[in-house]
This record gives sequence, structure tokens and C-alpha cells, in this order.
Amino acid sequence: MKNMFITSKTLFAVLIAAGLTFSATSCKKDSSTSTTDTVTEADAAELTTDAVSPETGGMTAQLSSSVTIEKTVALSCGVQKDSTIIKSSATGASPIYNYNLSWNYILTCNGLIPSQLAFNFSGTGSYDGPRLSSTDKSNGSFTLTGLQAASSQYLFSSTYSRTGTTVSKIARQYTFTSDIKITSSNIAIDKVTQQIVSGTGTVVIKATSSSGKTFNFTGTLTFLGGKKATVVLNSGATYTIQWS
Repeated sequence: MKNMFITSKTLFAVLIAAGLTFSATSCKKDSSTSTTDTVTEADAAELTTDAVSPETGGMTAQLSSSVTIEKTVALSCGVQKDSTIIKSSATGASPIYNYNLSWNYILTCNGLIPSQLAFNFSGTGSYDGPRLSSTDKSNGSFTLTGLQAASSQYLFSSTYSRTGTTVSKIARQYTFTSDIKITSSNIAIDKVTQQIVSGTGTVVIKATSSSGKTFNFTGTLTFLGGKKATVVLNSGATYTIQWS
């Protein structure tokens, strides 16, 4: 009987130890799981890249559409025009994108001399890039100056926003909502090449994880010409953006 009592005590101690081990393992697992619910600055930099690049239907694609409208559409002073622009990536291209945007634009003149062309647009789109995929609503307001023949460049003041649901495709694969806004007052586009040659902008990003945690990032976007740009976010690190 005494031996049975000792055995029971031993078994009870083993069960307690096992319970403590399980509890510690569970706590550790919960802690590691929470790290996958973090939107990092690297995620924010990639989100900025996709919001800028024409290869994901970003801001630079819309600036290009503005220049095309100025060059090809018959405009009259003070008369608003409307159009719908639907575009998608070429078959087999990577990244993949598509968007459907409603535009309106109006030419302002000094007398009969054009002084600026103002654009507003909004709509929906999606893209599937190497690191992120997203389904978004986007909108923008652009004001184009430098319309005179003597000017070699167009100059843009612009606000561009994307809001949607984004999925990370690398490492920690998770979903978050994203809201990015890019504001600029000095983007210069060469009239001959129709490429951005310089300009800076402010980037503001709000990202919310699936658990409801919110992460905020701010930074500076700088266009370098040659289809390149950089963005510097909270940490001070510089991220390069390049498109073909």
C-alpha cells in the first residue's frame, strides 16, 4: 500500500510538470503568433513602390495618362470633359494589374492662353506583384502647368491615394488593410520623352492588421529621373523604386 502511495505521488508530479510545460509552450506559441500580425516598414516601402510604379498601375501611370490627354484631346478653355480609362497589363506580364478610372478635366486660360489643366479621377483596381497583391480604390487630383510651347517640361501638383486590402506573399504571409497617400507640388515631366525627371513628395501610410492593430508610416518620395525614385520612411532607411 505504501508503494502504491509513492507511485501516485510520482505520477501526480509528472502530470503537474507536463501541464507546466504545455502552458509554457502555449504562451510561447501565442507570443510568436503575434509577431506575424505586424506590418513592418519593409511592407510599407513595398506598398509605396507599388503605389508609384506604372507596372502596378500606380501614380506614374496616371501622370502619363494626364500627359496623353493634354497632347491628344481637343480642349476648350473652361469646358469640362469626362472620360473613362480602363487599362491592364500585357498578357504574360509580371506584375499583373488592371484598373478602371473615371476622369474629368478642365482647361483654365488667361484670356485665350492656356495656363493650367486640372484633373480629377477615381475608381477601382488591383495588382499582383512579386511581394504584395492588393485590391484597391484609388483617386487623385493633378494640376498640370507648363503648357506654353516655350516650356520644355510639364510641372505637376498632385495628390494620389490608394485604399484597399493587401496580401503579403513572402515570409509572413498575412492580410492587412492599407491606405497610402502621396502628395507633391513639383513633379517635372520632360515634354519630349514624357518621363519624370525630378520631383519630391510626402508619403503617409496607415496599415491595419487583421487583429485591428494600426501601424503608421510617413516619409519622403524623391524622383531621380531615369525611371527611378527613392523613398525614406520612419527609420531613415532609403528604399529604391525602379521601373522599366
